[in-house]
Amino acid sequence: MSARKPEMGKYLLYRFFAKDKHVRRYLPETTRYTHASLKQYMRRYGMVYVKPCAGSQGKGICKVWTTKHGYMVKKNVYAQRACSSLDDVTRYLDEVRDGKAYIVQQGIHLAKYKGKPFDIRVMMQRDRPGGKWQFSGMVAKVAGGNSIVTNTALSHGTVIDVDVALANALGWKQEKCKKCMQKLEQLGFLAARHFDNYQKYRELGFDAAVDVKGKVWLIEQNTAPSHRLFARNKQSPGLFRRIEYRWGAYHRAKAKRA
Repeated sequence: MSARKPEMGKYLLYRFFAKDKHVRRYLPETTRYTHASLKQYMRRYGMVYVKPCAGSQGKGICKVWTTKHGYMVKKNVYAQRACSSLDDVTRYLDEVRDGKAYIVQQGIHLAKYKGKPFDIRVMMQRDRPGGKWQFSGMVAKVAGGNSIVTNTALSHGTVIDVDVALANALGWKQEKCKKCMQKLEQLGFLAARHFDNYQKYRELGFDAAVDVKGKVWLIEQNTAPSHRLFARNKQSPGLFRRIEYRWGAYHRAKAKRA
């Protein structure tokens, strides 16, 4: 059995997924964080996210945006701070980074459910080693409080059905919500199959998003996605049961082959 390859980190993941022309169009532009790249992206987009390459659970993520009087910076759930210049912004970010590698990413204006931004976890699984990818479900993660991150543990957010979130956020009818969810499912298959070129996992969780104009984006990829996230969605308890069943089926099939 070959050794498991190391996790790529956010920047190398971006480069990896950008190699697939079908996945590339869903990716927000991303590069390594430097003072120069921050300034370039701020000129281009006016709002960016600065994230640790090896981070998870929303820790260390900052949002930077332009205001009438300068710039504003907000670290995940903490209070935002005003900066008069980008040099002030970089000084603060350097404190937050503490020498760690970060990326700067094109800012996306996320759709909001009852005024709170949300993204969408798309769960892909295999039910046996070497088996085909199967779509197991999706759930909307709604940020809590005044948070810029949708990680529900960090922001004390909520978990709801995706169609409910889309309908509330964008005023869509059920048919349009359904079409968007089909696109999210297709994106899950595209990304999972492309990831097989690096390493074959038993399950993958993709964090996708829909912006205020209804465009779908691929934001993050998780190689050890949480099952409990789906258990928290009381609107669709069957999703958690399906995920747990396929997880068990995979391990039963693996044990038979041993």
